[in-house]
Formats: sequence, C-alpha cells, structure tokens
Amino acid sequence: MIWIVISLVLLGIVAGRLLANLRPLWLKRLMGWLLLGAIVVGADFTLAAVEPLWRMVGICCVLLGGMKGLVYAEWAGLHKLSWLRYGVFSFLWFGMDVGSFQTRREGLSWKGDVKLGLLLMLLGTLGAWLVWAMEWRQILIMFLPMSLGFHFGALRVLKGGLRAKGFPVRTLFPNVLATQGIGDFWSRRWNVGYSQMMQRLVGRPVERWFGASAGAMAIFVGSGLLHELAITLPVRAGYGLPTLYFTAHGVLVLLEKKWGRSIGKIPALLAVTVPLGFLFPPAFQSEVIAKCLGVFEIWAPLSP
Repeated sequence: MIWIVISLVLLGIVAGRLLANLRPLWLKRLMGWLLLGAIVVGADFTLAAVEPLWRMVGICCVLLGGMKGLVYAEWAGLHKLSWLRYGVFSFLWFGMDVGSFQTRREGLSWKGDVKLGLLLMLLGTLGAWLVWAMEWRQILIMFLPMSLGFHFGALRVLKGGLRAKGFPVRTLFPNVLATQGIGDFWSRRWNVGYSQMMQRLVGRPVERWFGASAGAMAIFVGSGLLHELAITLPVRAGYGLPTLYFTAHGVLVLLEKKWGRSIGKIPALLAVTVPLGFLFPPAFQSEVIAKCLGVFEIWAPLSP
C-alpha cells in the first residue's frame, strides 16, 4: 500500500518535468490538473481501509507531489532545473518558489533561522504536550502549539538548512502578528509559498480572462477545494465547510479592495481564528488533530 502512495507521489513530480515541454499552454494546464485529480483519486482508493489520520497523510503527500509538478511545469520556460535540484525542491522544501533552486549563492544568512526555529519547535512541542495532558480539545487551543512547532519552527529550521547550502529560500510563515488585513494575511503572512502557487496556477489564468476580482475569488474558492481533499476527504465528513471558510475570506478580500483599506489587524486575526471549526470540521478535529496529540502517550507518566 505504501509503495503505491510513493509511486503516485513520484508520478506527480516526474510529470512536472514532462508537462513543462508540452504545448500549447492550455493543454499543459488541462493535462496537469487532470493528472492531479487522478493521482489523488488513486491515493484515496488505495488508502480507503486505513484510519483517517494516515489517509490524510497519504493524500496530502500525493497532493503536494502533484502540486510541485504543476508549479514546475508552469514555471519552466527558458530556464529549467537539473534533476538533482528539482529533487531538492520537490522533496526537501514545502514552498513553491522554484526559482530559488535555480542558482546557489554564497554567504546567505541561516544560523538565526535555525536557532529561532529550534526554539519555536521546543515551545510548540511543550505547548502541544500541555494541551494533550490537560485534555483541552478546543480547535484553536489544539492548533496553535502544533502550528507554532511545525509552521513557524520546523519549516524555519528547514529554511535555514537550505540557505546554508546556498538556496535563497524565504520564510514561508512570516510574523502573522504584523498582519494589517485579511488580504495581507493570506498573501504575505500565512504560507507565502502556497499563496504564490495559487496565484501562478489559478489567479493569473482566471484574471487574464475574467478580470482581477474573478482571479482573486478563484484563488480562494480553489483553496477551499484543495483543502477539501486534504481535510474532509480523509475523514469522510464536513464536506463544503473548508470551501465556505475560504470563500468567505475571498469576499472579505474583495471588500477590502472595494473600500480601499484593510480591515485591520485584530478583525483580520479574528476572522481567521474564530471560524476555524469550518476549516477543520469536528470529525477532522477528533480523528486527525486530537490523534496527532496522542503521540504524547509515551510521556504519560509526566502528565499532571
């Protein structure tokens, strides 16, 4: 079973190299999205009998591999990556900035990222342990330490490691507390690599035909659909809630543009965190997030 999943991941990644040479552009995009859908369906079918947590892990790995291929196929033109650097981009980095692996640079700063990342990993791990030990199961309380440890900690360490090797990758999760509005949060503060990917694969093509507002809205609706694959499909429940979550935020972004000003830091952070139950439906909270905390069972003697 695991070898089928690994094969699907590799298929999505290798396809990116092949699709890069396909013309015309519309055919390349169509074939890429069809392949992505096919390998996700294949992963879901293969993992149908396993528990939701591991089904989510498998589907997300296949989805990430497929998206890497799509991004590379869209990016590759006159410039291409060697197979080795394409492998580093595909397997060792969660971002979607293909160009950062095109050339290596000397003297990039990296030690600060590793130190800060390790500290945040430690704080996130301790926070997650406390949540598990106290049996707190509110979604925001569960999510915050896990996000601190992984998004802001582990990925910062990974960034430092790649920069030490000369790849000028950037922080994927900059300071969210500097958020000025909902548009600023999703474009510059939260998972910058993902937002760049959606802009390249969805926003620009739709904007070209239907205008800037349609392109922006397509990014959020598309994000909702991709999160359905990663969240609701593995647990077989809560369908439509992640799409509703992102669609609502897309509307807020358009309203900010219409008003000519951002809604502000506090309202933006509240808009992101208060409805987290829509992004992570109850079944996902209990079958995936809460079970991730179960890793601390090995520390049971240390619990209060």
